[in-house]
Amino acid sequence: MKRQQYPVIITFTALMAIFCLFSLFSDSDGFSAFENRELADKPVLTASSYFSGEFEEDYEEYLLDNFMLRDLSVMGYQAYTGMFFLDAFSQSEDVLMSVNVDDFVSAPEQAAGEESVAGGQGLANEQGTGDKQGEANMPGEVNIPGQGEKQAANEQQGGGRTISNGEQRSTVDGQNGATGQSAIGGGQSIDGTSEGGHVGPGHAGVGQSGAGQAETGQLASGQTGTGTSGESSTFGSNQSTDGADDKADDDYQGDRKLTNSLIISADRIMMPTGAYGLKNFGRLLAEAAELMPEVNFYSITGPTSAAFYASENYSTGNYNQSKAEAIISANAGGVKVVKAYDKLMAHRGEDIYFRSDVHWTALGAYYAYEAFCEAAQIQPASLSGDFAMGTYEPFLGGLYSQIYKLPQAARLKSNPEQLDYYIPKIDYKMTLYKMGNLEAPYSVDSIINTNFKSLGAYKYSCFAWGDQRIQKIESGSTTGRKVLVIKDSYGSALVPFLVPNYSTIYVADPKGFNQEGSLTFDIKPLIKDEEIDDVIFCFSIYGSGRHIIQSTLSSLLLK
Repeated sequence: MKRQQYPVIITFTALMAIFCLFSLFSDSDGFSAFENRELADKPVLTASSYFSGEFEEDYEEYLLDNFMLRDLSVMGYQAYTGMFFLDAFSQSEDVLMSVNVDDFVSAPEQAAGEESVAGGQGLANEQGTGDKQGEANMPGEVNIPGQGEKQAANEQQGGGRTISNGEQRSTVDGQNGATGQSAIGGGQSIDGTSEGGHVGPGHAGVGQSGAGQAETGQLASGQTGTGTSGESSTFGSNQSTDGADDKADDDYQGDRKLTNSLIISADRIMMPTGAYGLKNFGRLLAEAAELMPEVNFYSITGPTSAAFYASENYSTGNYNQSKAEAIISANAGGVKVVKAYDKLMAHRGEDIYFRSDVHWTALGAYYAYEAFCEAAQIQPASLSGDFAMGTYEPFLGGLYSQIYKLPQAARLKSNPEQLDYYIPKIDYKMTLYKMGNLEAPYSVDSIINTNFKSLGAYKYSCFAWGDQRIQKIESGSTTGRKVLVIKDSYGSALVPFLVPNYSTIYVADPKGFNQEGSLTFDIKPLIKDEEIDDVIFCFSIYGSGRHIIQSTLSSLLLK
């Protein structure tokens, strides 16, 4: 009997040896199409990294991301988990908690002539209490020092399910059901302490994505969740770490219930958020308008898709985004607040938001542009007549990358989206200023970066080449008007639609400026010297309330 087992043992051992040997020398192209994420790079061995243990940890992560036949293994795992997704749950809302929001709310920087996300070096630098810190403003490279492990509330009533820290709690008729292990990476929990992946060569080491402690509070359906009273980690538009400014504001609505969470409903992933921290944002814009009374100031606030497609549990009450514009308007004297929310709501039956990404689509951005034109009393360009439409497909956005190990991902994988983009037909020239000043310009051929392969998982950053520090667009428009757009990633999809209306467009993303270790910049001389007519602030609702955004805007405009 033993002799009959020898061939099996020898064959198995030989196959494992070959598998391990090839895995040691195999290397991917840095991106997994099946997971829609960047894979870890091979670490460089140094004496310090070896003795500190960093090299061993990084090499283990590299091997897990690059072993032989990995794509086939991931395909098989996705097919296996897909069998657990039942149509009976297609109308339910699952809550995925303890997700690091900064991993996917920002589009990566692009630079002309580089392999951008896959190989280019990001330059944005953020630093601030309770906010993202790292060399690059890239998903997966988050460094939040000094913050503890998040203890998220992990119960929900009303027929929903909560997925948190490797456990899944089901509730039936408002009663807590039995606790069982969810299929998250074969038992691997998705929580606020998981490490992000390396993005590309030239990037700093991956920081551990810490999350602050969640406040104890009443969940959307009325159930009190568990948690540790204390600081709430920033969730997009959430408060700074101390939260004092927000708590003093009338628009502060109590505890942030689903801090760092996603809502999964059928084949749509959404970020729940509320109108937090917007009084300070409005006051900041008012101060800028007072300093430059000769300039027209506009504010466009982009809601998240949860405002239109989530149930009332996550779109009303503490998650009511509809009042954001009113809060800003009440505090931003001298600024015209664009009514984008109502315009988007009127078109909610159309594809105005991605199902697998946090951003609005180009169509959604166009409706926000139409709302701006109404506020500015200018004629909007025709979507069909003034732009050439292009499409990239299949498209799976940044939020899919957060749930690809869950059974619900099978629905998105089998029903991917398409990314539509619109290129102005009018003649124009676009220049990127990679270093954050008006020196060292880079010219690009199109306002849309159609080299989608180089964009990796973050193909939304094709719009206006992502979150560049400064851009300039000169068009053949005969209006003679000039505009400065100060924006986050939501504003990137809006910029192309402005080309027919303005002869000169400047675009600035504040995250790369005036933080420790990055360039300082005063945007007022640019507005004055270039005789800018209009300034448009276009931020997502969570970006508008973020401490890091408000702090940098203050430095750019008010110093």
